Amino acid sequence: MNLPAEPLQIEDVVVIGAGLSGMTAAYELGRRGIRARIIAREEQVGSTWRKRHPQLSLNTHRDISHMPGLQYPSGTSAFPKRDVVAAHLAQFARDNALDIEHGVSVEALSRRDGVFHLATSAGPVLCRNVVVATGRDGDPWQPLFKGAENFGGQSIHACDFGDAKQYRGKRVLIVGAGNSGFDIANHLAKVDLAHCWFSVRSGSSVLPKRLFGVAVHKFSPWLARLPTPVVDIAISLTERLAFGDLTKLGFPRSSHKAATRLARDHVAIPVDDGAIKAVREGRIKVVGEVVEFTQAGTVLHKNGVVTAPDVIIYATGYGAHHQSLLGKLVIENGHVPSPSGPDIPGLWFIGMTPGLISYFHNAREEAVEMAAAMRSRLDTDARSGR
Repeated sequence: MNLPAEPLQIEDVVVIGAGLSGMTAAYELGRRGIRARIIAREEQVGSTWRKRHPQLSLNTHRDISHMPGLQYPSGTSAFPKRDVVAAHLAQFARDNALDIEHGVSVEALSRRDGVFHLATSAGPVLCRNVVVATGRDGDPWQPLFKGAENFGGQSIHACDFGDAKQYRGKRVLIVGAGNSGFDIANHLAKVDLAHCWFSVRSGSSVLPKRLFGVAVHKFSPWLARLPTPVVDIAISLTERLAFGDLTKLGFPRSSHKAATRLARDHVAIPVDDGAIKAVREGRIKVVGEVVEFTQAGTVLHKNGVVTAPDVIIYATGYGAHHQSLLGKLVIENGHVPSPSGPDIPGLWFIGMTPGLISYFHNAREEAVEMAAAMRSRLDTDARSGR
C-alpha cells in the first residue's frame, strides 16, 4: 500500500544565491533570529569569481569592500584580486556556518495563497519569504549586428575574456566602453597586440583608479553623503584633472552626470587603470559604435572607420538572472515584479544595484533593512496565527 506523501514543510525564508549578497542577507537575518535556507546553483562559494579572468580585481577599495565582520588578510592589495575575493567569501561562509545547498538551481517560482512555491533541481520548496540575490551579471548579453555571420574570426563575451596574454600579437576589437569594456582595455593595455580598437557608442565619465598615487575610491564614502548633482561635478573635475579633455582622444562628449546615471539607471562608472594612457600613446584606438559587418568580414563603424579584427570581445553587459526566473512568477494580481517595481509581500531583492561605495556596502545596507522588515512581518504573522 502506498502511503500518502508527507506534506512539505513551509520554510520561513529561502535565499536564492550564495554570493556576497545572498550570504550578507542570511547573516543579517541570522542576527535577528531568522534561519535562512540558501540555495545556490554554483558548486562552492566563490565559484562565480573563480570563473572570471585571472587578472580580475575589485575596482573598489578593500577597506569598504568586505563581508560583515571580516577583514582581508594583512598584506592584501588595495584592490583585492579575483582569488583573494573568492577566498574571502569562502571564509565568511565557514565562519558563520551558513546553511548553503550547493549545485541546486531554481527553475520556477510561483506564489499561491501567500506561499511561494520553488521548483528546484532538488525538488519542490515552500516558503513564506524569498530573497532573490542572484546578482546583476548572471546572463551575458551580446547584440546582433547586421552581417555578423560574415565574420570569420573569434567572437567572445567579456565574461569569457580569460588570460590577457593569449591575445598577444592579435588584432582585437573591444565593443563597449562601460565598466567591463574599460576593464578589458586596462588589461590589454599591458599586452603587446598587433592592433587594438575600442568601440565606443556614447560618452561616459571615467574615474582613474589612482590619482597622484592615491586610491580615488577611498573617498567614495564621503561623496556618497553629498547631493547627487554635487557628486556629478566632483567626478567630472576628477576626470578632467586625471585625463584632460577625453574628446581629444576620440571619446564622445560626456554628459558629466555619472552619479546621476548611477542612481537613476544603475550604470556603473568605468574605472581606468592604463587604458587611456594606451589610447594616448596610440596602442589602443578609439572608434565609433559598430554599424554592421561587411561581406569581407570586416567591421564598419559609425564614424566611417573599418576595422579588421582577429578577435571581437563584446563588453556589452548582462541580463540579471532574476529576470528569467521572475518571468515565470505567477502572483495573485497578475503582474511580474522587479527590484524597483511594486512591493510583493514576502519577495525581497538584495544586491541588484551598484552604488558609489561598493556592492558589499550596498548589499549590507539592503540586507539590514530587509531583515528588520522581515522580522516585523514574521512577528505580525505569528501574533495573528498565520
